Amino acid sequence: MATINRPFGVRRPIPAPHVRLPGINGWVLAGIVVVGIGAMLPVLQNSLATSQGFDVQRMQAEQARLNGDIQLMEADVARLSSLDRIQRRAVQIGLIPGDDPIFVQVSEPGPAPAKIPSEYLPGPVPNPDSPDSWWRSLLRWVSLRP
Repeated sequence: MATINRPFGVRRPIPAPHVRLPGINGWVLAGIVVVGIGAMLPVLQNSLATSQGFDVQRMQAEQARLNGDIQLMEADVARLSSLDRIQRRAVQIGLIPGDDPIFVQVSEPGPAPAKIPSEYLPGPVPNPDSPDSWWRSLLRWVSLRP
């Protein structure tokens, strides 16, 4: 056998019949995408709700820990501010109770505008410019209205 310009063992491909595939319709592709997104939304929502639930539990645990710390600090403040403890500490550092208290009278008035918080000052006294009407005085007399 003789071969002409062909290496030994190399076969020539068999020509396949040309099959034309139909084009992908844009509407079909969009429908597949919409259905895929619709199927994934509940999974994503469930995952988000679960992760937020874990975050809420973590924050509640943190809040409980902080409330416990606050209560411990309040207990320390109460212990440190007890009268017996303060008295013992005063004796330790050499303080003694006073025997004869001295009272001082101040005859000078204080500063012109009172330096007292407004909630402790008396409210303004209403000074009506005109007298009450006859029907209001009648109602006040009958004690239906103060």
